[in-house]
Amino acid sequence: MKKLAIVAVVVVAAIGGVSYANHALTQEVKVEVDRQLALMSQQMGVTASYEDISASVLGQSVEISNMQITGFDQQPVANIASIEVAGYEVDKIAPRTELSIKNFTFSEHFLAQLPPDANNKLAAASYDLHTLMNYDEKSGDSDIDFALNAKNIVGLNFNLGLAKSTALMNASLALSKMQQQLGSQQPTLEQQLQQQTLLMEALAELEPRSIEIALNNEGEFKALVEQTLEKQGMTLEQMQQMVNMQLQQAPVSEALSEAIKNFTQGLSSLTVSASLPEGQTMTEINQQIFTLMGQPEELAEFINLKAKGE
Repeated sequence: MKKLAIVAVVVVAAIGGVSYANHALTQEVKVEVDRQLALMSQQMGVTASYEDISASVLGQSVEISNMQITGFDQQPVANIASIEVAGYEVDKIAPRTELSIKNFTFSEHFLAQLPPDANNKLAAASYDLHTLMNYDEKSGDSDIDFALNAKNIVGLNFNLGLAKSTALMNASLALSKMQQQLGSQQPTLEQQLQQQTLLMEALAELEPRSIEIALNNEGEFKALVEQTLEKQGMTLEQMQQMVNMQLQQAPVSEALSEAIKNFTQGLSSLTVSASLPEGQTMTEINQQIFTLMGQPEELAEFINLKAKGE
């Protein structure tokens, strides 16, 4: 019993310590978030306020709840149920960083200002955004995932695999520090040139390895397409016929052409991916692609293009 009591005391003390650390970290993070939001207000003319903020030491994460965005005219623009950031570090690129935005919706006031030909179904949707980056400092490899979901309508997923991305990560960190130092001040012409040079040099070393883009019907995508076409005076059948005619003349591979045709018929999903040659920079790959323009089958083979539509 005595040993159990000691264990219980240790556990309670540990939990209490973590809770205190979380509280202290939350206060520190709140100061920084408020500072960043104030800078955004100065630079963009919009104001963002939130109901609550919390930070976790163990999870290395920060969550902001119930954010309201107000325009320069003091009218509401959008609401966000929650924003969660995990893994980000101030002085280095973390091996795993993540951003999740849940239930982003435009305000009724904002929707009322849209032009008559705007797609109200898409504008009035609730959006979830999730980004994830895994970075291996030793190898320089990185993977970036991006997912945007208009609830019950359509989902878009994007994945990018990179090699020799260390220079790009360092450049990103350096640019972030420059921006922090500038605060609300605009960079000088010399500083802008320095930033552009830093970024261009980093991109020159980058080796893209893979890319995949996927579009998925989440329920009402067909209705969205039909609504958009109706505003343009077209039917779904007319659009399908037009796409088929354009594909007959377009310089695309047979596999990609077939995938697009199937997608316009089913409006269920479309996935396009490519696996790029190893050991070649982005500039070298672009040069190869340029020389193969007008040769769709050879180009598809060079980038290992795969496509599927339903």
